[in-house]
Amino acid sequence: MGIRCLEDTLRTVLRRPVFGGYIVVVQTNGRSGSYNPHLHIIMTSGGIVPNGRGGHYWVKLKYLPYEILHKKWQYHLLEMLKEQDPTKEMRAKIDALYRKYPHGLVANVQKGAVPKRIRVLAKYLAKYVVSPPISVRRIISYDGHRVTYWYNDHKSGKRKVEQVDVFTFIGRMVQHILPKGMQQIRYYGLHATAVYRKIRKKLRAILPTDAAQCRETFTIARKGYRQRVIETTAKDPFICSRCGG
Repeated sequence: MGIRCLEDTLRTVLRRPVFGGYIVVVQTNGRSGSYNPHLHIIMTSGGIVPNGRGGHYWVKLKYLPYEILHKKWQYHLLEMLKEQDPTKEMRAKIDALYRKYPHGLVANVQKGAVPKRIRVLAKYLAKYVVSPPISVRRIISYDGHRVTYWYNDHKSGKRKVEQVDVFTFIGRMVQHILPKGMQQIRYYGLHATAVYRKIRKKLRAILPTDAAQCRETFTIARKGYRQRVIETTAKDPFICSRCGG
């Protein structure tokens, strides 16, 4: 649904059907470890359109009007609910939501430029893919019955401390385990593996010069056991906790 919303937004803004690329990252946890499923989507700044002669050309998206995105998201979300529950009660609730939110449903989109260095954005998203909801270093204490940990509150921007019983804490952790076979990162449109393999040479030829000559391509190095433990717990597993040897 998120992809359909963005495709519709691109089509409206650029006034033509555009085939873009999308990378979707599923994140299930909030900062406190609570269940807060949402998607991070990286979208191409434009897309390709047929040129009428069997080829394609690139159309660049110079500006994304958030007002249009708000309304498109509202439309696709509420229409999905209407399809899932085609009752009079649901239609009445949906009509009420349209009246209550005439400007759309998205309220937390921050205006501003995308990070100039893609590495910053990639590292931000990768952190949620490979890290647990609450790392060991954020646990302040555990007395056998209750767990105390801290997190940075998204609204206030301040550090908060929370204490819960051990079973509540375990429940908050295991609820984020994805079903077997579910992919946390999915690729759509131009980024879909099958599509990219077929058109990558043509795509490089029609991309804008600055994009075709992008130099910020990098490979994420594989991390070993020791490095992963240090990053997660802030402790070196190869150093004895008693003698330091």
